[in-house]
Amino acid sequence: MKYHYLVYILLLTVISCNKPKQEGKTSGPAIPEKTADSAIVKHPNGKEVFWKGLLNGKVPVFIHYQLDGNLIVGEITYLNTKNKLPITLLGTIEDDKSYRILEFEKSGNITGIITGSPADGLFKGSWFSPKTRKELTLNLVKKDTAIVSMETEAKLDDVFGHYHYQYSEAGYQGDLEIKKLPASKAVFGITSVTGDPARNLAQIDDDTISLKTTDFTYKLADTDDCEFKVKFYKGFALVQYTNGTCSGQFGFNATIEGIYLKTK
Repeated sequence: MKYHYLVYILLLTVISCNKPKQEGKTSGPAIPEKTADSAIVKHPNGKEVFWKGLLNGKVPVFIHYQLDGNLIVGEITYLNTKNKLPITLLGTIEDDKSYRILEFEKSGNITGIITGSPADGLFKGSWFSPKTRKELTLNLVKKDTAIVSMETEAKLDDVFGHYHYQYSEAGYQGDLEIKKLPASKAVFGITSVTGDPARNLAQIDDDTISLKTTDFTYKLADTDDCEFKVKFYKGFALVQYTNGTCSGQFGFNATIEGIYLKTK
């Protein structure tokens, strides 16, 4: 009996030594729960910047964006709304390092213009309505939040369609359209007008180009320096002059430069 008892003790010791520890789960990294501050995004490689604060001292907002050169791509969420749906933000970093960010509806209408400069964990600026012409203060504090960057890179087959922006019905408006042709060709055109009361015109008539990537550079015929670049991203296009502002080629204050949201 003593021999059997010693064997039993030995077996218990072996089992105890091989039993896995239960101090913590080892099934993989924890996935943060989705909160009202988060938006659904898909790209795992980008670097996001997050801000939370107040508009006009009383409306809570959450903003996140990523930077691609001087381009800003992100979303704003008004936390006092029922559904807390994120709204597209697209903008640029200006020559003086200030930010100019546009709040886009799906139609291409711009409902707000955010300007300001981030510094030392704070973003102090303003929010301006193109429709009402009202300007509100914006004060944000930098936050650490678990959201990966949204995908911005476009595939060539997805760039074709119609792009639009407008600063309300009375403001600047622009349209860009690009259609696919055989043999890596495309036809494109741009039309934009200034705001009321005078609708001065900037226009690039339909022309056929070679398009093998998601961007192209175009020089206006019979000019020395009117050249611009069109870069397509996922869901929008950026048009920027490469050599000055094409002065004298378009109507007074009219421009083709800007951010155009893809609407169809």
